[in-house]
Amino acid sequence: MLEPVALPSPGVAFGPDFLARLGRLAAALASLRERREGEGPARLFGVGSEFVGYRPYRSGEDLRALDWSLLARLGRPYVRVAAREASEAWAVLLDTSASMGVGRPGKLQLGAELALALATLGVARRATVALHTSGPAPLCVARKRAALEGWMRTLSATRAAGTAGLGSLTRAFAAARTGVRAAGRVFLVGDFLDCEPRELFALVRPARELFLVQVLAPEELCPAARGPVRWVDAESGNALERTVDEAGLLAYEQRLAARLELWRAAAARMRAVHGCWTSTTPFETLARALCARMG
Repeated sequence: MLEPVALPSPGVAFGPDFLARLGRLAAALASLRERREGEGPARLFGVGSEFVGYRPYRSGEDLRALDWSLLARLGRPYVRVAAREASEAWAVLLDTSASMGVGRPGKLQLGAELALALATLGVARRATVALHTSGPAPLCVARKRAALEGWMRTLSATRAAGTAGLGSLTRAFAAARTGVRAAGRVFLVGDFLDCEPRELFALVRPARELFLVQVLAPEELCPAARGPVRWVDAESGNALERTVDEAGLLAYEQRLAARLELWRAAAARMRAVHGCWTSTTPFETLARALCARMG
C-alpha cells in the first residue's frame, strides 16, 4: 500500500551552541595535528608545499628544517611550518534521500553537522571543499572561512526527500569528468541503503583517501519492537505489517551484521575508511575518528 510518509526528522536545525562546538573541535584537532607533526622528524618543503609560519624547534628534529636566519636574529631555534598546497580538493557527498529523515535526531541532521565540520577542517588546512547532494555539480564550495555561513544556510534549508541517495550520486560522478574526480579526499555520508559496494569502486583513485561514513537511526541498529508492527518505507511509501518475535529480531540482527560486514570488507579492499554510527552520536566523535585516519 502506498501512502504519504511523515518523516520523524526531515530537516536540519543547527543548535545555538553549534558554532561554539565547531570552534572547539577545530581548535582541538589543529592542536592535536601540530603535536603529531612535532613528534617526528620535520618534513622538508617540497613541490606543492606552502610556508605558513614558524614554531619552536624540538630536540631531535632534522636540522635542515631549522630557520638559521631567525636563529641568528632571535637567538632561539625555530623551524618553518608548511601546509599542503592550497589547491588540494575535498568532496563531501551527502545523502539527502527520504530515508535520511528517519530517527530522532535524524540521520540527515548528523550528516549535515559532519559536512560542516569537514568543511571547517578542510578550509583550515587550505583545501577547497565541495558539498554534493544530488549530482556531479557541487551544491556549495568553501575555500575560505567566510563561505561556511553559506554552507549553514544551504544545509538548514535541506530536506530529506526523494529516492536519490549515495548510489545515484556515485553513479553520476562515475560518469562525470569534473567534480569529485579531482578530489584528493572524498567523504561519503549516508545510510548506504540504496547502494552496493561495487558501485563505490568507481571512486577509487591512486593517492585518494576515501571515507565511508554510515549513519543509521537507533531503531535501525537496535530495534526493540515486539508484537504487531507496521513499517512504512520512507522513500517508496510501501507499508509492511508483521508480528515480530524473538526469532524475527534475531534474523534482523543477523542480516544487519552481515550487511555491515559486507561494507567493512569492501572498504578494506578499496583501502577506504569505513565506520557505522547511530544518528545520536555527536558530530565531534565522527570528525575526530575521521581525522585520526587521514594521511
